[in-house]
Amino acid sequence: MLVFLSTPAKSDHIVGGELVMRPQSKAGSYEVTLIQFWDKNNLQEPTANGQGNRDEFAELFIYRKRDNEFMQQVRVQYISSEPIPYQNKACANLRSLNTVIGTYNGSVTLSDQNYNDPDGYYIVWERCCRNSDINNIKFPGEMGMVFYLEFPPVSTRNASPQFSSPNGQYICSNRSFTMNMSASDPDGDDLRYSLVTPYQGYTSPNVINGNNVPKAGYPLVSWENGISLANTIPGPKPLAIDNAGQLTVMANRLGLYVFTVQVEEYRNGRQIGLIRRDFQLLVIDCNDDQPEQPVIMLNATPVREVLFCPEQPVTLETESSEDWAYQWQRNGLNIPGAVAASIAVSDTGVYSVVKSYTKKCSRDTSSLVVNVALAPPIEAVITADKQVICDGEVSGLLANGGTVPGGLAISWSRDTQVLEETRPMLQVKDQGSYMLKITSEATGCSGSDTLLVTKESLTVSLPEKKGVIEGSKTTLRPIISPLGATYTYMWSPPDGLVSANDARDAVVAPLVDTEYTLMVESMNGCQAQASTQVYVIDKMHIPTSFTPNNDGHNDRFEIFNAKDQILEIRIFNRWGEVIYASNGYSVPWDGKYKDNTPVPAGSYPYLIKTAEMNLNGTILLLK
Repeated sequence: MLVFLSTPAKSDHIVGGELVMRPQSKAGSYEVTLIQFWDKNNLQEPTANGQGNRDEFAELFIYRKRDNEFMQQVRVQYISSEPIPYQNKACANLRSLNTVIGTYNGSVTLSDQNYNDPDGYYIVWERCCRNSDINNIKFPGEMGMVFYLEFPPVSTRNASPQFSSPNGQYICSNRSFTMNMSASDPDGDDLRYSLVTPYQGYTSPNVINGNNVPKAGYPLVSWENGISLANTIPGPKPLAIDNAGQLTVMANRLGLYVFTVQVEEYRNGRQIGLIRRDFQLLVIDCNDDQPEQPVIMLNATPVREVLFCPEQPVTLETESSEDWAYQWQRNGLNIPGAVAASIAVSDTGVYSVVKSYTKKCSRDTSSLVVNVALAPPIEAVITADKQVICDGEVSGLLANGGTVPGGLAISWSRDTQVLEETRPMLQVKDQGSYMLKITSEATGCSGSDTLLVTKESLTVSLPEKKGVIEGSKTTLRPIISPLGATYTYMWSPPDGLVSANDARDAVVAPLVDTEYTLMVESMNGCQAQASTQVYVIDKMHIPTSFTPNNDGHNDRFEIFNAKDQILEIRIFNRWGEVIYASNGYSVPWDGKYKDNTPVPAGSYPYLIKTAEMNLNGTILLLK
């Protein structure tokens, strides 16, 4: 079965690319990405009538390595594109260098049963044809291209290496040239680089798309006379790649050259996969005129090392002139859009700036690199004498134990209000959220710490005085605020103290008038105290009978020593009806009820309420 793309247009706009494969969270699920590098001058975006050479999707084919058996087909959809910045704009414009990265993406599920061969598998994309102005291969306009990736059985979880995005670069003839062509591996596998001959594949001007027919390997391109893998780009120092993925060359022949970088992936000494990147580089005759080397500055001072803090990005700059163009780089890669004489830096890395003329194509020059790193964090720690203070207390807060080196500025604040104190110690008497901020005067970086200080207001109260009948006891119950907390108690003096001296409520039976004091202490050490005067009252003497016959003797129900003791008294008849009631007992009962009518002789129950008890009894009324 042959599978063709919907728009059979030649691919002379494609100047390189590669495949990427990533496992997903679901077992056996993979994301597959096709990356293409396009010459925008030859790129034709699709139109409504189907014209254009930029494909909306691409078909990839998976084969088993051992016998090249076709396994599965994957469709990837066009996702996005972005320009590759050239660091020398004048030369790029003069040579019409305009390169774009195009990305296609799709997903595929590989089952354990079908993808278990220990020799692994490979995935390919084929397309014809290459651009016809390539100088180091024969019949480039009729040659196809193959993007190729190998991966292990799915039982070996693996993500393919991924090349870094290339800079927009070209080679100046007879000048040393370097270019980063390294890859990274999410699994930490060992990567080995080499230059290999590009694949031609099986496509042609008449059959521009690949198909799923099994193939015994892929044909290589034919080098032009005098060209070989050993001198892909001719010159005194032919194209080479080192173990870190750095390309080097000194070319002496102008033209456009295609080559392939291969990255083999090793784990535990065994190869488990590889990727290939097709790429092209142009060799031009550069003007020998070269700008002076730019100098990177921070605050108008040349720098090679810069420390910054995340909350305060720094601005690197170089001398500015309308005659010069700039391209900033981070870790050797062009930063898209960073073409001004300054750049705001918020990421760590190795920075440099390439300087070129704006109005003529000439050699550019690069600055010395500047290592940008995060400044050491500023330590800020608050320690306190007490985090809970009592009324009238003061707590001391210390910054970093009370010792802060020179070059660091200290500031204190409470509830966002900045305080005047700038020393490592702060005396506080108010509750609130206290913040310490220590700032480096050199880098502007700062560290901070926050501590909550609370205040506890403890109160305790007792009645001003309380009486107790001689020979009896009474309970002193304090009112303590706040409620619900845990406290310790201490009563004094011990004289007459019946309960334990550390009880909340004290039971006392003093022999003489005594002032008792309660000291209450909270778990936080706050204290409050209160006192009450306990006075001794003579016992009441309640008679058993009286004779209200107006003979001047025992005519009333007299209770002796009742003063300040009786709160309420009630006397009842035999039917439970109240026939006498009084708050206090200033006027004793004379045996009469209502309308001053004498009650009959007999026994009458009474209830006497005092502060400490209720007394029940009967009084015998005699005639």
